[in-house]
Amino acid sequence: MDGVVDHVVWDWNGTLLADVHAVVDASAAGLAAVGVTGGLDLARYRSTFRRPLRDFYAALVGRDVGDEEWARMNAVFGEHYRGLEPALPLADGALDALDRFAAAGLGQSVVSMLGHDELHATLGRRGLHDWFVRVDGDHHRDGRSKEAALAAHLDVLGLDPARVVLVGDTLDDAAATAAVGSACVLVAEHSTHHAEDLRTVAPAVPTLPEAVEHVLALRRSATSSS
Repeated sequence: MDGVVDHVVWDWNGTLLADVHAVVDASAAGLAAVGVTGGLDLARYRSTFRRPLRDFYAALVGRDVGDEEWARMNAVFGEHYRGLEPALPLADGALDALDRFAAAGLGQSVVSMLGHDELHATLGRRGLHDWFVRVDGDHHRDGRSKEAALAAHLDVLGLDPARVVLVGDTLDDAAATAAVGSACVLVAEHSTHHAEDLRTVAPAVPTLPEAVEHVLALRRSATSSS
């Protein structure tokens, strides 16, 4: 990275919010809605996970998933997850991470593929809005990529991608930053991917506090070389 790092874009689900077990539980509920019960734990979820999501669920079901089944699974997943979400904790060290980045003079914002209104609601329940200069979820449920969402987010904020680091937890996060020219660090603890898969595409660390150290070291390195 040639420029000085001065902004952090956060992912939400699985990064600041410790929700991977809720995702697995909601996925199991979706599978049960089409008659597939038992056998889904975090290890199997991570080993099977792929995109598009319909292919992931087809692999878990063991056959193609019909349109009506897919709609039912999505509805049950959403209902189950929304029931669990208000009680979910932040990832360990999340508030300290926000505080340390702010103290270091880094701007902070959020880009998530969670529905825009849902994202603002979950941040509001946790009193987090004031940490961020902008929060963007999936505004129209239009299925756009994380790459497109990140590019639009940075454009609205007028940020140079080369001065931005995204802290996320998925292969999609790494692909998005590679496409726009930003840096990335991935956190494995609450990811839907295995850590070894994350490490093939970007720097990946076990926990959020370690991601903070990585970003601050990157900022110091970029500053000292400028």
